[in-house]
Amino acid sequence: MAQTAPVIAARTLEDLGWPTLVDHWAKRCATKRGEARVRSTQMLGDVAAARERAAEITEARGLAARGEPLPLGSISDIAPAIDRVKKAAALEAAELVAVATTGRSLTRLRAHLRERNQVAPKLAARAEAISDLGHVYHPILEAFDADGRLVDHASDALGPLRRALASLKAQLEKSMGSLLTDERFAPYLQDAYYTQREERYVLPVRTDGKGFVAGIVHGTSQSGQTLFIEPQEIVELNNRAKLAEAEIADEERRILAKFSGWVAEEADAFLAALDAAETLDIIAGAAIMAEDTVSAEPIIDEAPRVALLHARHPLMLLAERRCVANDVHVAAGATLLISGPNAGGKTVALKTVGLAALMTRAGLHLTAESGSAMGWFHDVRTDIGDAQSLENDLSTFSGHLVNLRELLTTAGSGSLVLIDEIAVGTEPEQGAALAQAVLEALAARGVTGMITTHYERLKALGATDPRFSNASVGFDLAKLEPTFKLHLGTPGSSGALALAQRMGVATEVVNRARDLIGPHVAKVEDLLSSVADQQRRIEEERAALLAELELVESERHAAKQTREKSLQRFEKQTRAIHGEAFQELKAARREIEEVRRELRAKAAAEITAEDLKAANRRLAIPGAQVSRHEPQRQLPPGTPATPDRLVHGVPLIVPRLGRVEFVAVHTDGKVEVRVGSMRATVPIKEVLIDTHRSARRAEQAKKPEPAPAPVQLPPVVLVDGVPAGGKANARTVETTIDVRGNRADDAVTQVDRFVDESMLAGRDAVFVVHGHGTGALRAAIRSHLNLHKGIDKVRAGEQAEGGDGVTVAFLKG
Repeated sequence: MAQTAPVIAARTLEDLGWPTLVDHWAKRCATKRGEARVRSTQMLGDVAAARERAAEITEARGLAARGEPLPLGSISDIAPAIDRVKKAAALEAAELVAVATTGRSLTRLRAHLRERNQVAPKLAARAEAISDLGHVYHPILEAFDADGRLVDHASDALGPLRRALASLKAQLEKSMGSLLTDERFAPYLQDAYYTQREERYVLPVRTDGKGFVAGIVHGTSQSGQTLFIEPQEIVELNNRAKLAEAEIADEERRILAKFSGWVAEEADAFLAALDAAETLDIIAGAAIMAEDTVSAEPIIDEAPRVALLHARHPLMLLAERRCVANDVHVAAGATLLISGPNAGGKTVALKTVGLAALMTRAGLHLTAESGSAMGWFHDVRTDIGDAQSLENDLSTFSGHLVNLRELLTTAGSGSLVLIDEIAVGTEPEQGAALAQAVLEALAARGVTGMITTHYERLKALGATDPRFSNASVGFDLAKLEPTFKLHLGTPGSSGALALAQRMGVATEVVNRARDLIGPHVAKVEDLLSSVADQQRRIEEERAALLAELELVESERHAAKQTREKSLQRFEKQTRAIHGEAFQELKAARREIEEVRRELRAKAAAEITAEDLKAANRRLAIPGAQVSRHEPQRQLPPGTPATPDRLVHGVPLIVPRLGRVEFVAVHTDGKVEVRVGSMRATVPIKEVLIDTHRSARRAEQAKKPEPAPAPVQLPPVVLVDGVPAGGKANARTVETTIDVRGNRADDAVTQVDRFVDESMLAGRDAVFVVHGHGTGALRAAIRSHLNLHKGIDKVRAGEQAEGGDGVTVAFLKG
């Protein structure tokens, strides 16, 4: 069970700018519920919950990077409507549409994550709390039009009622049009029009014509010169129309009450789905903010320590301000003392770490490099800014003392304490001594802290006490300005005299101040400034090397993008060519169907050879158009065949059939080959002599083993496709159709189409492979073929042709 998150003091949140960060987070949520949830509660109760949330944010960022972000649109806050319907209240039409639209969006969200369970398992697990509510929202959405109005088919009664009302209104308008020209009323009308008052049709009658138009007065004009009278002739029609409207309103209320009851039955499921979507929304919002700030998932450590790599202040990044990245390392229970010039970035470093601690408590990604670690701090305390309070009669120093007193009372192990300029506002020697005493007391309690200071006593403490360590912000001696870079391990010069000189204070005044502090102190200041300058130079050289590495990486990335763009362009061209080929294929199919219909329209006896030739010519055109889109395939190794090289026994290859055996050469430039137990006729240009197998056979022929001389057979010449003395109806690939596994109706349709194509191709017979099975498929096919006008006779296949599992149909010549 998740623990309740300890409350962070409001002063700490304000000091660190947490409300501003929360505002950025909330604005990146897609739903009102998600935004409200972010603004109300953000902290998590324990380390496990924070780690889980950080991992979920990583999954959401991964989906967004794939172009598949969480679909959180069209999810409204329907909780108030659900609460009302649970109390047996009927919802209005707009509320029902909102509930149904949200239900559909919730289902879409669950389906989206279910489909991506492999890449986002944690988010998919959260989405499982969303129930399938399609049985509720589908009928509701179907019952409303785009304007949120019930459609006529929302119930059996609504449509007829509306049509009846429309008929009555048509009668009313017709009657009113007639009354406008009626000589009994026309002289007394203010104008030639009719209108409505209180949803009843009326005529505009002059006040002097009141006694001449019998009816009910529904009002007067603003001038008082016109009376709006409902003529006696249409009172009954108006009454019937009002009754029809009342019946429609009753029916619509009944429909809304029915739908509301359906929603009430699934009220708990709707609320649970809303809660799940709300959590997914705040995760998605956190993921967007992490992308905007180039953040990384941290290592969340149970030990209260800080190990940030290239950390940046998140609010400066969100405000698009220049921000220097810094490494920050503070061991558990240790204190980091940061010194250096004013406006050098000490307070920014303090707030960066403080915000990182709070973001870790919320499970957010940190604005630091991957591999950064942040400890789990159950409490974060700050003393930043001017603690002066006129209302409480506190000076700056008194205000700081109040804060230090509270820290000494409440802070302990697991607390992060951030103090800016500790114990300032009093005499420096006493302030430094008080500061050291306070820090030693906090260290004894196991507090982890970061303190900014100008006190030399505290700088010395960082060099002598292992519980403390020094750090400094850099200062550019050449430019006389801070670098905002944090250097760990060395104290820094306050740079007050250098800053005074940069701000335009007279040189003689600055030199006099240098003389007053004495040569020893001046030498220490100069030494610290020199060390800081050397560190700055080292950092600049390191940054230059990193820039070169980034340049190389960017060039590599650019090359990768170029390759990807080329691939995308190739795929786009391929899709375009495929689309053209598909359109050509559709056109070819339409042409084939047109030819088939024309041939079917003629009796079999009426189809002449000229008809078949004309059909072949028509089909050749779309066939050629489709063929030109065929991709060029890499041919297998071999040499083109010629008639003189085609002899029995020569190894052949037909790319679309594979390895084949030679049978005969036709006079029309085609070759008959054997593929297993079947034969096929192919153009000679598609036939290749398998050079690899030929060479292997030649090597075997060189062996000393005696072998009988091969008998050279003369080529078999076929005339009109029929060898001398052979059968014209031999089974080949072109004459065979296999319909096994199809239903009888589908098989008959396929056979019928195949017979038509075979007649167009001038074949003598077709072979239908239907198998044995129960015999139902065989009986259906043979019965159909026996009745076909283009079939001469039908018989079962011979043993060599497949037996009773094959039916042979001989086509009429």
